[in-house]
Amino acid sequence: MLAKLPGQPAIRREISIDPPAGAPAVEARDVWFSYDGKNQALGGVSLTVAPSGITMLLGRSGSGKTTLLKLCKGLLRPQSGEIRFGAPDATSLSHIAYIPQTLGLVRGMSALDNALAGALARTGALRSIVRSFPKAIVAEARETIASLGISHKADELVYRLSGGERQRVAIARALMQRPSLILADEFVSQLDPITADEILQMMKSIASGPLALLVTTHETDIVVEYADRVAIMAGGRIVHEARGADLSVSQILQLLR
Repeated sequence: MLAKLPGQPAIRREISIDPPAGAPAVEARDVWFSYDGKNQALGGVSLTVAPSGITMLLGRSGSGKTTLLKLCKGLLRPQSGEIRFGAPDATSLSHIAYIPQTLGLVRGMSALDNALAGALARTGALRSIVRSFPKAIVAEARETIASLGISHKADELVYRLSGGERQRVAIARALMQRPSLILADEFVSQLDPITADEILQMMKSIASGPLALLVTTHETDIVVEYADRVAIMAGGRIVHEARGADLSVSQILQLLR
């Protein structure tokens, strides 16, 4: 299968992964996108994300990873091609949670209040303004935070938390959305290796159920360790897809050159 940018030679897209079983969490079909109308940020990208497990988008800075993630969330619209969803309510993007690289937390609010923000689609913005969420939702948020190992930090202001604790709050907020798909941009790039490992182990467990994760990264070692599936991007195209277990770090580095 060939993917081609105008004025550039086609790169053969090696497919070494079976199609995922069941309806995909999200599917990109021949997606093209340009920010300025001249230079292609994405050129003919096709990707199918399985309904569970971790799919990682690996590539250098500027390869198009974040752009593809934003298209999947609906923050951008493809100029050609389409994004399709497997969720029952495909007319709404409320089933997709998005964790940006900056996490997007309100630093002056508590961990609990940030987690509750994930339930706004179910409760309405007014609940957040008057701090009057139903007791069942508050209990759910506390349980979610506890399941991520930071129950003792639930009432702590976010700016007082460590990087790993803030990451857990962002996950809690995403889970409170009750998503079928979580999109995470450069998810652990700012964490130390031990904390990153803890977070990724946690996400691996979460994605073992009926929940899919699409994660962007430029770190080859975490792909080999944690990705169920990996799509390698270069120059706005997907140049290789494989199971994470089928790739070594040296193979990935070769593909990125």
